[in-house]
Amino acid sequence: MQRLAEIKAALASHGIRPHKRMGQNFLVDTNMLRAIVRDAEVDLGDCVLEVGPGSAGLTQALADEAGLVVALELDRGMFDVAREFLALRENVVLLQGDALTAEGRLHQALEGLLHAYLSHGLFHVEESDFERSVVPAARPPRLGRLKCVSNLPYNAAGPIIMALLESALPFERLVVMVQYEVGEKLCARPGNAAYGILSLLRAQFADARIIRKVPASVFWPRPTVASALVELRPACRPDSAAYARLRQLVHVFFTHRRKRAANALGNALGVNAKQAEAWIVAAGGNPGLRPDELDYAVLQKLADMGEVARRAHDIVHEADLRARLKAERAARRAGWRKPRSDEEE
Repeated sequence: MQRLAEIKAALASHGIRPHKRMGQNFLVDTNMLRAIVRDAEVDLGDCVLEVGPGSAGLTQALADEAGLVVALELDRGMFDVAREFLALRENVVLLQGDALTAEGRLHQALEGLLHAYLSHGLFHVEESDFERSVVPAARPPRLGRLKCVSNLPYNAAGPIIMALLESALPFERLVVMVQYEVGEKLCARPGNAAYGILSLLRAQFADARIIRKVPASVFWPRPTVASALVELRPACRPDSAAYARLRQLVHVFFTHRRKRAANALGNALGVNAKQAEAWIVAAGGNPGLRPDELDYAVLQKLADMGEVARRAHDIVHEADLRARLKAERAARRAGWRKPRSDEEE
């Protein structure tokens, strides 16, 4: 296992400081690393996906028990650090790339890689699919279970979790470290103050529970908030078309979640409150409630209404287009700049 001094020395040798804006807080407590692996019940029959390995402390703990670990790292400098710590590991595949597309979906090549491996035992990394990769020379053994065990970047934990659940990958479970507030949102039920979009959409796929509350003292740098280790166990798979409509509706509807449902829906879809109220009543809901107080069945009936679905789709499509254009501009700007080694803490 790594010592904090080793992590600091490795980062310093590459001129790296942890990026606050990327949510980089490394797990440095050996007992906690081992506890996470135990909580996930990792063994030699598991292929484990790790998103955001960072300095590879958790990766090493997973590799001690798993048949294969596939670790995806976004940050170029941290990829180099992880590669050094994992140099002697024959059951770790290290990839550099973004887990999410501009639209918030799971990296297509990553999903395809794992699907081919689990379905057919094929494991072939195309160089063009990832920025960089380190793949063991020996062919990985075919394994029957897929788990995700990760200390997720704080600033992207919710979107990454939903992208994993929404993918076609057959996860047996996900065990993830997130901010405690995000953990509460993931596990919240209707009527709870933490209930919202993340709670509703997660419930369409998986059961969730907080395994343990994790103190800031086990991380470096120390975050300003507590964390939670959350277990998600996929329990169902919604109809893809119906779920897509529900997802689009709640993303625009819950933007106004503190208003009466009729006013919130009207504002979200660009119609008057009278029309919005009629839609909610037709779906069997109470237009006087807040959006997050409406029953899931009511929300699904709303999402399935033709005019509601069309308006929600158009609004989300426009937002996705803006996000894609923004990402493309950011990528072009990054290409114009030289890499910086002394990021702000």
